[in-house]
Amino acid sequence: MKDPKKLMRRMIILCIFIGIAAFAVGIMAFALKEYIIGTAMILVAALQIYNYKKWKRVV
Repeated sequence: MKDPKKLMRRMIILCIFIGIAAFAVGIMAFALKEYIIGTAMILVAALQIYNYKKWKRVV
C-alpha cells in the first residue's frame, strides 16, 4: 500500500478543488435564477469545508 499521508494530502487537494468548483457553480446558478441547483451546489461546497476540517485533523 502506498503512503497513507500522501494519499490523504491528495484527497485534501481534491476536496478543495471540488469545493471551489461547487461554490462557483452555485453562484452562477443563483445568477441564472436556478435556485435548486444553486442551493445544491452551495450545500456541496459546505460539505467539502466540513470534510476538509475533518481530514486536516488526521494529517
